[in-house]
Amino acid sequence: MVTSKRSQEQGLETLLQAATGLHGHSGPFLTLGVRMGLIGLRELGTKGGNTELYVTATLRYDVPFSCMLDGIQTSTKCTVGNKRLTWKESEKFGAVFLLRNTGRQVEVKVKSTVAQELSRRLEKKEPLDEQVRQLASEIASRPERELFSIRHE
Repeated sequence: MVTSKRSQEQGLETLLQAATGLHGHSGPFLTLGVRMGLIGLRELGTKGGNTELYVTATLRYDVPFSCMLDGIQTSTKCTVGNKRLTWKESEKFGAVFLLRNTGRQVEVKVKSTVAQELSRRLEKKEPLDEQVRQLASEIASRPERELFSIRHE
């Protein structure tokens, strides 16, 4: 089944609204997390809520970088509480999505240039700042290939 670009955009918008509701505000790292989760699901051919899906995120466990976790949770339904989402401390940002029943996995990494750009643009910004929301919107609309590298393992 081929999904239209418009349908994909609506799905992303719905998930971003859900993530914002969970997280309390919008932001670019939250948006990256949602998009990473969607890529992981797509690449593994599964849906959010699959109990065989496990995610290990790598990130700096510090705000705003840790906001990625809430985005991943929203899109995949893998959470810290159901023990299907874990994280490792790293200066690089990404996630490995694993289907335990098949052993298939995919790694989605945020390109280092993107992480550096966001860090620079977020300096001294408050989470509820309009510029932060605008940056989240930019991340939502940028082409996937500009933001991420994808590797099947």
